[in-house]
Amino acid sequence: MRLRTLLLALVLSLMQAGKASAADRLGRYPVDPAQVSVAGISSGAFMANQLHIAHSADIMGAGLVAGGLYGCAVLRADDSGITALASLATGACMRAPARLLPAATYAARIRRFAALGWIDPVETLGRSRLYAFTGRSDTVVHPETVRRAVAVYGLLGLPTAATSFSDGALAAGHGWVTQSYGMACGDTRPPYINDCDYDQAQQVLQTLYGPLEAAATQPSGRLIAFDQTEFAPGGDAAGHGLWHTGQLYLPAACEAAGANCRLHMLMHGCQQSAQVMGDRFYRNIGINEWADTNRIVVLYPQARSVSVADFRRPRPTDLFQVNPEGCWNWWGYAYDSRYLFKDGVQVRALWEMVQRVTGRANR
Repeated sequence: MRLRTLLLALVLSLMQAGKASAADRLGRYPVDPAQVSVAGISSGAFMANQLHIAHSADIMGAGLVAGGLYGCAVLRADDSGITALASLATGACMRAPARLLPAATYAARIRRFAALGWIDPVETLGRSRLYAFTGRSDTVVHPETVRRAVAVYGLLGLPTAATSFSDGALAAGHGWVTQSYGMACGDTRPPYINDCDYDQAQQVLQTLYGPLEAAATQPSGRLIAFDQTEFAPGGDAAGHGLWHTGQLYLPAACEAAGANCRLHMLMHGCQQSAQVMGDRFYRNIGINEWADTNRIVVLYPQARSVSVADFRRPRPTDLFQVNPEGCWNWWGYAYDSRYLFKDGVQVRALWEMVQRVTGRANR
């Protein structure tokens, strides 16, 4: 029986390797580098916030759905770096808002990191656009966390006029909200996509890019699988919380070399990656329909779970560095104490994907 189990595991491993090698190398597309935006849900919102603040000179705006307070899990910060705790992430940041720090403290840290050159100058944030959302029935990430994220942007110079904030207007659970797909609006359970008769995809893209053409009923573009392993240090995607394959949605209008298109990167939340849900998230949240008629290329990078078995060099502390639910890195797992900054593993990987698509990559 043990031999049979080992053989089955080997076969599954080879199948996964085959899937990874079948993905194409991420290519360049006719995208205006000045029209790049990011968004995410839950852990994806925290990551979208981190990526935006790290590269605010080149990212025009961010969408934060049920998450996104920068450095929320940081215990200490000084000129040598930061100390972050998973217990802060699951406590103050998610369910104990009384333990959150004042918005001014988070803003001051961002200014300090910018002065050290770890992120872009904060002045560039004032030119951004922001969409934020928290549901009234969200029991996973407390609404105050999102409110404080919005407040931090304001303290860093983002005008109120450039912000669209749905603060508990809908009795939505913890999830991406759609017009007609998913669980009941107030639910908080897989796939964390909620039918609330509200087109969040439209609201995000409209806030970031302005008035939109009507969404496509049947998108005419195509999804392209691309290899994410090349963006991980040493090709070790698994040990850094990156799934081997990401997805890119390419509208038909953006196929031609001379097209003038935009780029939106959207991050899923915990338990929503392709590792867990296949294509269910990126096919059903409504973004592709709006992207299709508005010349928006969409990057759907994919995170993955990290267990102690995924670390190439076993260490006694590995158990404290895991990511069992496939979240994006917003508390420093996998030994990444630089996760908030430009040189953080996932922030760097995601930015290199953006640079590749826009044609500004060094490789």
